[in-house]
Amino acid sequence: MPPSTHTLLPGLLAGFAAAAFSALCYLITRHHGNRAGGGSLRLLVLGHVVMGLICLPVARAIGPATLPELARWLPPLLGSTGCYLAGQGIVFATLKRMPASRLAPLLGLKIVMLAGIVSLMPGDPLDVVQWLAVGLSVAAATMLQRAGGSTPPAALAAVLTACLMFALSDLCIVQLIDALHAGGAGWWTEAERLHAGCFALAITYVLCGLTVATLLPRALPRDRRDCAAAVQYGVGWLAGMAGLYTCFGLVGVVFGNILQSTRGIIAVGLGAVLAHLGWHDLEEQVDRGTLLRRLAAAALMTAAIALYVADFG
Repeated sequence: MPPSTHTLLPGLLAGFAAAAFSALCYLITRHHGNRAGGGSLRLLVLGHVVMGLICLPVARAIGPATLPELARWLPPLLGSTGCYLAGQGIVFATLKRMPASRLAPLLGLKIVMLAGIVSLMPGDPLDVVQWLAVGLSVAAATMLQRAGGSTPPAALAAVLTACLMFALSDLCIVQLIDALHAGGAGWWTEAERLHAGCFALAITYVLCGLTVATLLPRALPRDRRDCAAAVQYGVGWLAGMAGLYTCFGLVGVVFGNILQSTRGIIAVGLGAVLAHLGWHDLEEQVDRGTLLRRLAAAALMTAAIALYVADFG
């Protein structure tokens, strides 16, 4: 479904915000997840409990007096939550073995899986120009990753599995927003689709918090640093997901993921700054040639976004 002119700019801004917060949270995850004593699991569990606690009052405040029929919205809610948590668990484990500036660009390969699935679904298939935009974004993600060094086959397989999980989760998110929006007779009008997206976000992360809370006996905080890390990650990731849900609701899942793929560029930029400041446990320092290749990849990603937008002009 092509975005309209009045939703395009807000969708762009929301997509870039999602990318920026995601890149920042990957750095937080690598920093705190590498601590001894199961840091990754602890951060994953505590961060999502924090998000669930934040979203619970939000869901109660913005929810309808009566929800649509359960069969309409519960399956996509369960699908988005399960696939998201599976993908996020893989990412947390992988960040212990590779820096965020190399992992984040690889996650951009999710767009290939999404485009392929969407093209097989009934509705509006992608046209030639949109496929070209998808191809450019994949080329940019590949260039960004190769500019950081080779990836071990096991790590690559893990990231591709995470991409598949996130792709399925994204499609479920859109179905959830559609179900809540279409089923909320007397509650939402077409102009209030954003409201449906906010409620979908809130109930998804309440369910995520409840699900991971079953692991709390194995992931209790040991000190204040664990609590601080959970709050930092939880607030940052939730802000990014608010942008992502908004973006999906306004401009669609494929274009939204092209925008989200810019997190690879942002992660590279943040990584370069951290490496320059001496944080070599988080990011490796790069030479001039690598930096130039990353700038070329950034230009390709910008071209992909511009091409996709121009196709709807």
